[in-house]
Amino acid sequence: MRSLALAGLLLFSIAGCAGTARVGETPIDKRNMITAEEIAKSRTAGWFAYDLISNLRPHFLRSQSAQYLENREPVYPVVYLDGSVYGELESLRSLSIEGIKSIQYVPAYDTTARFGQTLQGGAIVVRTH
Repeated sequence: MRSLALAGLLLFSIAGCAGTARVGETPIDKRNMITAEEIAKSRTAGWFAYDLISNLRPHFLRSQSAQYLENREPVYPVVYLDGSVYGELESLRSLSIEGIKSIQYVPAYDTTARFGQTLQGGAIVVRTH
């Protein structure tokens, strides 16, 4: 009887730790998102998106390991701006942080579902509206 009570208490404790996602919401990994609030707190005159990411989430800018033996070049994320391809990683050096609402890193394993193709270096998604 005592072990049954302990099992019930354990189950209750685990259920209490579960997140409370709303219907239709996808949980966002905070390590892979820079929010408008963080951008506002970090606002420095003359900063560009690359500088912001470099200071707040430098792992967005790291290369991924090469996927094929024939080509061992490092693979970097592709930059998207408001749903359209914006360019390579270096394009962030000329993108002012003014007006940016969020910046999200999408890992390579999620890019097929999101963009319809596998981006081996992942993607950096910048939203201005």
